[in-house]
Amino acid sequence: MTDLYSSNDLQSVSSQLKKRYIILGIILAVILAVFVYSMIIRLEWLSIVSFALIFAVTAFVIDLFCKPLHRYKKLISSALSGRNHTETLEYSEAESESSFVDGVACRGLIFLGQADKHGTREQRYYWDLEIPLPDFKAGDQVTVKYTGRNIIGYEII
Repeated sequence: MTDLYSSNDLQSVSSQLKKRYIILGIILAVILAVFVYSMIIRLEWLSIVSFALIFAVTAFVIDLFCKPLHRYKKLISSALSGRNHTETLEYSEAESESSFVDGVACRGLIFLGQADKHGTREQRYYWDLEIPLPDFKAGDQVTVKYTGRNIIGYEII
């Protein structure tokens, strides 16, 4: 079974996230220093602008740079220590468009499994776009290890 994530991946993402929060802290410290200085010299317009800038920069940086990495870290930690399942399915196809699953960019892979109560056999699992997709061919029997609907390991039989 080929696992897609390791503890090294988790450490790498954690260190990147830590660096981003440190950079955010430095930027906010500079803006806060400008705000305090403007309060001391009583420049009202500079105080208002710097105070608004603190909140704008915080929201912008966290939403754009920290949240996606935090969600990816959550996926990796779930893959390493969360509940996972294994199932052997027949590979059908990969979806042409990517999608976001729990904030992580993924590609849907369609597998054919046992028919459910509605008679359909198609099951969709999600492959992380950061990891190259192996050369699955239609009809291959694949043992899929997954958490939620995200594939965390595979083995072509």
